[in-house]
Amino acid sequence: MIKPNLLQSIKKALSALAEKCNFTEDQLAVDYSLDLDDELYDELRKLGLISQTLQKALADGDMIAVKAALIMSRIYTMNLRNFFSDIFDDIESIGWSDNYSWPEIPEGYQLPEKYLPS
Repeated sequence: MIKPNLLQSIKKALSALAEKCNFTEDQLAVDYSLDLDDELYDELRKLGLISQTLQKALADGDMIAVKAALIMSRIYTMNLRNFFSDIFDDIESIGWSDNYSWPEIPEGYQLPEKYLPS
């Protein structure tokens, strides 16, 4: 299966914006030199695998294994939550920083159609 590069555009956009706004790598929560898609898919893969373990243990009535699988599921979902939280933090840091003199957005402003995804 070929996985799409879901996060490649956000990686490019935030990296370029961080540079324009004079952010250094150590000021960002995400290491944009990494392949974010690989990071995401790795955590999703682990969550999927441990979910299979959970189902097997539940079917066997092995509640100790179920609890252990729940703990691992919690870890993987927390990793995913933190992954997206870090991206959010970078968006927040860059977009609302004093590093750049952002223009005011006029009331009623809408993005021009040429910028909207097709």
